[in-house]
Amino acid sequence: MWMEERTNNKGTRYTFYERYLNPDTGKMIRVSVTLNSNTKRAQKEAARLLLDKFQKRQEAAPTVKNHLKGLTFEAVSREWLEATEPTVKETTHKAHAAYARRIVERIPENLLFLDFMPATAEKIVTSMHYKENYVYGYVASVLQTIKAVMKYAKKAGYIQNITPFLDIVVKKRPATMEELEAKQNKFLNRDELKSALTQLNAKNPRVALAMEFLSLTGLRCGELTALRVQDFDAENKLVNVNGTMNYTVDRLQRGTPKNVYSFRSVSLNARAVDIVRWFILDNRKRAAWNPGKYHDNGYIFTANDGRPFSVAILDHVLKNVNLPGKNLTTHVFRHTHISMLCEMGLPLKTIMQRVGHNNPKTTLEIYTHVTENMKKELSEKLEALKI
Repeated sequence: MWMEERTNNKGTRYTFYERYLNPDTGKMIRVSVTLNSNTKRAQKEAARLLLDKFQKRQEAAPTVKNHLKGLTFEAVSREWLEATEPTVKETTHKAHAAYARRIVERIPENLLFLDFMPATAEKIVTSMHYKENYVYGYVASVLQTIKAVMKYAKKAGYIQNITPFLDIVVKKRPATMEELEAKQNKFLNRDELKSALTQLNAKNPRVALAMEFLSLTGLRCGELTALRVQDFDAENKLVNVNGTMNYTVDRLQRGTPKNVYSFRSVSLNARAVDIVRWFILDNRKRAAWNPGKYHDNGYIFTANDGRPFSVAILDHVLKNVNLPGKNLTTHVFRHTHISMLCEMGLPLKTIMQRVGHNNPKTTLEIYTHVTENMKKELSEKLEALKI
């Protein structure tokens, strides 16, 4: 979809255009709608109106046999990507494109859309999970993409019955030893956490404090870097999580959190409050003493130039931390926080609300690890068990 802006004596108007494949002729046709606004909401509405206009035109046109001749599955997937791009975040659109590429890579070149069968789709996802050892979550996303493309194709009139595609399921295979070990490596015990923070402090004190804050709050890295001074409530010892940083090749952009459950207020202990105050004060000092190098844009957890920390920079620093058997990333500190909450015996619902989860299965699968302290406590209680 593209837009042209026109201004006359009546004001500024915005005409949105889109091209769709005419299944009757095999040629692209252009449709357009004109709106009074160019906001994100207007763009989404324009995308909906354009598709609706195209569908009504197709319904009014006479049916021609073999109208799908020459239409490939790849072409339909591209149409779906173009149609949904205005309605999702940039990062989500890129993820959709990546999943679509994975599908196209696994089918014959220029496979016709009508030749893309449910059995073909099922073979793709089962092979990825069982033979190529892709993790279940990734394969489930690929399958969801196939289903989304087919739903779009039905709306576009390319196919009538998509129930066989919607009925496809992927059964989760047993985890490999490597995957089980990887799950155990997603969090640190208290000694490992202290060692990691000590090593980080020697390499980069600002990164060390930021990772300590993650381990005290369980925030996602993008949520941490999106925190602004105005999001800090010192009086009530809270941070208001209302954004996340999206990192692209050429820019850094503040966007909305992962989902509606990610909007939340997170309580801080005294140490977390001290860390926030330290960053705010240090940022002000840097902006005052070296305004040419440090540009204060109101963010709390920033690098030396005033821009929010990037995940790539943080992970680069974390790679230099030596913890045997651990692959340290920013997410490990989030996992560590939730593991400690589990160790404290807090209710699952409380943990979910604090970290912004809406599905208890997510929390249970990823975070309910039995730590060494819990094992020790269980052993002590078993010793006292008498009949």
